[in-house]
Amino acid sequence: MSGRKKLDGDTSQAEADTESFITWLEEVPDPQERYRRATAELEKHQQVVERLSSVRAVAASDAYESGETVRALAEQLGVSPSRVHQLIQESKARSTKGDGQKRRSAGRQKGRSK
Repeated sequence: MSGRKKLDGDTSQAEADTESFITWLEEVPDPQERYRRATAELEKHQQVVERLSSVRAVAASDAYESGETVRALAEQLGVSPSRVHQLIQESKARSTKGDGQKRRSAGRQKGRSK
């Protein structure tokens, strides 16, 4: 439980930091600078959203692979069975894509060492 409390505290601090940053950003006098900084922050947050989506999909897939049924997972996670199935498929697709990228990267490295 103490690990969970720490995570909750970390999340609250991150939310406070984000709110402070946005409040500061709204006050940047130069609109072009404000635009550039907002765009850069959006790009960072979009990358975080993609990673969080991946973590969530892998977690659903891991739970399924540990023996949970799609229906039971749906009930536990508060989503529909079709959404659980989508998450499982998303996890598999990301895994396959990642494996392909690793193989391509390894191939490029082998080519460089010749």
